[in-house]
Amino acid sequence: MAKKQRKKRLPQISGELNQKLLANANMSNDDILSIFHSSQVGLDSEQYEKAKEIYGPNTLGIKKQYQWYHSLIGAVFNPFSVILIIIAILDVAIPTMRDWPSFGIILGILLVTCFVRMFQEIRSNKASEKLNDMIETTAAIERNGIRKEIPIDEIVPGDIVHLAAGDMVPADLMVLNAKDLFITQSALTGESEPVEKTAGIFKNREFQTALEANNLCFMGTSVSSGSAKAIVLNTGNNTFFGRIARSISKKRPKTNFDKGIRNVSILLLVTTIIMVIVVFALQGGLGTGKDRWITSITFSLALAVGLTPELLPMIVTVNLAKEAFRLSKQKTIVKNINSIQSFGAMDVLCTDKTGTLTEDRIVLERHLNIENKEDNRVLIYGYLNSYFQTGLKNLLDLAIIEKTKQLGFDKSTEQFVKIDEIPFDFQRRRMSVILKDPNRRHQLITKGALEEILSVCDYVEYKGKDIKLNLKLRNQIRSNVRALNEQGMRVIAIATNHKPLPADRPFNVKDEDSLKLIGYVALLDPPKLSARKAILDLQKRGVQVKVLTGDNDAVAKYVCSQVGLKGKKILLGNDIETMTKEQLEKKVMAVTIFAKLSPEQKVRVVNAIKDNKHVVGFMGDGINDAGAMRTADLGISVDTAVDVAKESADIILLEKDLTILGNGCVEGRKTYANIIKYIKMTVSSNFGNMLSMLVASVWLTAYGILPMRPEQILILNLIYDFAQLAMPWDNVDKDFVNKPRSWNARSILKFMLFIGPISSIFDIATFLIMFYIMGWHGSYHNVTDPTSVSLFQTGWFLESLLTQTAVIIILRSNKLPFHNTAPSLPVVLSLISILLIGLIFVLTPGFQPIFYPLSSSINAPIIGYILAIVAGYIVLAQLSKMAYIKLFHSWL
Repeated sequence: MAKKQRKKRLPQISGELNQKLLANANMSNDDILSIFHSSQVGLDSEQYEKAKEIYGPNTLGIKKQYQWYHSLIGAVFNPFSVILIIIAILDVAIPTMRDWPSFGIILGILLVTCFVRMFQEIRSNKASEKLNDMIETTAAIERNGIRKEIPIDEIVPGDIVHLAAGDMVPADLMVLNAKDLFITQSALTGESEPVEKTAGIFKNREFQTALEANNLCFMGTSVSSGSAKAIVLNTGNNTFFGRIARSISKKRPKTNFDKGIRNVSILLLVTTIIMVIVVFALQGGLGTGKDRWITSITFSLALAVGLTPELLPMIVTVNLAKEAFRLSKQKTIVKNINSIQSFGAMDVLCTDKTGTLTEDRIVLERHLNIENKEDNRVLIYGYLNSYFQTGLKNLLDLAIIEKTKQLGFDKSTEQFVKIDEIPFDFQRRRMSVILKDPNRRHQLITKGALEEILSVCDYVEYKGKDIKLNLKLRNQIRSNVRALNEQGMRVIAIATNHKPLPADRPFNVKDEDSLKLIGYVALLDPPKLSARKAILDLQKRGVQVKVLTGDNDAVAKYVCSQVGLKGKKILLGNDIETMTKEQLEKKVMAVTIFAKLSPEQKVRVVNAIKDNKHVVGFMGDGINDAGAMRTADLGISVDTAVDVAKESADIILLEKDLTILGNGCVEGRKTYANIIKYIKMTVSSNFGNMLSMLVASVWLTAYGILPMRPEQILILNLIYDFAQLAMPWDNVDKDFVNKPRSWNARSILKFMLFIGPISSIFDIATFLIMFYIMGWHGSYHNVTDPTSVSLFQTGWFLESLLTQTAVIIILRSNKLPFHNTAPSLPVVLSLISILLIGLIFVLTPGFQPIFYPLSSSINAPIIGYILAIVAGYIVLAQLSKMAYIKLFHSWL
């Protein structure tokens, strides 16, 4: 009943395995049973034990059991955490600097970060394992003539397996006998149409791989209809499925997120080292006293702590965990927490067709007469054939029956009685039923592939009349069917007898002669209802969508047209096979549809897109997609995917609604926005402060004093970081999430160098006011007076606190503060909190000698000067932000 298959690109089997399978396929049943020391009744106990010892369990052996310490190691040994660990060690390693409170705070940050990451990843992996537990794990085998169900991992080569509709094929098998056996190989080939498998020696026809052998079934496929008895050829990693699975079990390539984190970490580390070396050299070289080098190293390391965004691991993890939790409410499992940001950075989504864009099921789209008009009579004849045929219905029959029931014509069977049946076979590619109609006449109804039906037809029903089938009509019919094929539809022709059938005798193939063609039905694997909306949403958000499928180009083109993808240019697997890496890189971005691809070619396409500086996501559900999913920056799968595909995925969708893809992009971009806010604001602010420290060090070191106490630097840094704890819950501007966002260490460096010095200008203004105008250091002979030094340091602490608070308000958005953008309530409350804490330090007694209280009326003018400086800073910072946006065409 299936139409004649065109030559298609199938996944490549390694040469050695391919030759072995083909050699098996060319053997008789007796020969293959002899090789495996088996028989028609299966292995005996002794043979089974020997085979088990030789071949081991029937498992792929690639899935690593998740352990909690995997997350712990990942959280501790990431670049940001390593920087913090180094700083913490230095805090307690140098005797003169030993700062146990700072060490404890950093250690606490690391512990919280590790706990949040571990909790999220453990929860996600448990959810994924529950999905895997739902997969069928037993098979029906025969040993010593006894049939029984056993766990799949106990199957060995030589076992006799019994297959029935709905079974998963548990290993690579050779069919010994079969009845109407159809296998769905979409997990391997990407094609949703079932393939018929039959017993008998595979004769050497044109083929590319053993997948085309009609007597071989492969692990990872499933039985759509029929039954069979087969012998196991290969198990576990030695199967075709296992070879592909092993090829994707290698270490995953670095994603865009991994590279971004690494580059940002290197930038922070290099900047910190340079600043520490310069300050250390200046402090030690220009200072006075025998302890100047000890003082210099203490101050330099305090600067290192001040410049390092200690809360970055926590901010990143909390952001990612928050969005992972939000996505879980939308029926989405986030297996890899870092993939949230990759969702936001993704600007190209590659997707398989079958099971992702389509429903992976067959529906009847059209039922047409020879005039190419909808005709219910054609549908009823097709229904009678499918309804009365013996045995399990295949997907085509079920689609015809379902459509007929929807239209209310299924009662027609009550008027007919089945007389006989001429079964389907692979050579004829058609099947017939003989029915007695209400007038007690015998009717033969045949359905099958178009050419096979035309070969036995002499007449057509045309405009209500039976006329001779001539060349003109044949060409017209073929043209109509070709048009349907170009729309991705599979066409099944329907015919009936033209001349009366004799009664009371058995019927056979010879009765399928001189038939009358009445029409045809067209079937399709339909697109998911949410696919068009999801793709349109992704395109609006700056994500290109490309289809990479193992199916043929006609079907792929039609499905793409149905879901809103225009694919004028199509690249086939055979074309890619002849291309060099450079040639593919040049062509890949101009093509939307890639058809007839092998798994290896999908990986090549993904790599070519990545080499064009794009962040790539790949969505698939079959083992033929697993390699591409691991290669991509973001792997997306569905809950109905094969185990290996889910194992390769970062994200698993639990529902068929693809609109979650657009939501994921938005959540990922929000995550990036709030992480990059923290990094850019903190690094630029800290850089400005450290630059001011550097200037002050050169200026004040000659007098043997520090511009700010190391304790004040650490307290200021911790207070500021405390304010940033609310940043994961900050609002994000709507226009920010409309295009992909990815890590760019250079943009952080530009931001730091452009914005950071702005605060230094006002810091220096503060120095001058306090040093000269306020008279704290007006006479040089008094310059080392402890009270004057403490006043100077406390005044600058207050100014730094206020400007850093202003930084959060100004720099969190590219818009004017509180104009079409406002910080979230948690951010506002955190800012108020740090201001209150800072004012308590500088306005109340009790924190001496670290702070000198400014609450005295004598020090009131300095408060006014500082407020004026902060107001000036706010204006200049906003102007600088506008200049930066105009100059670099971006902000965060």
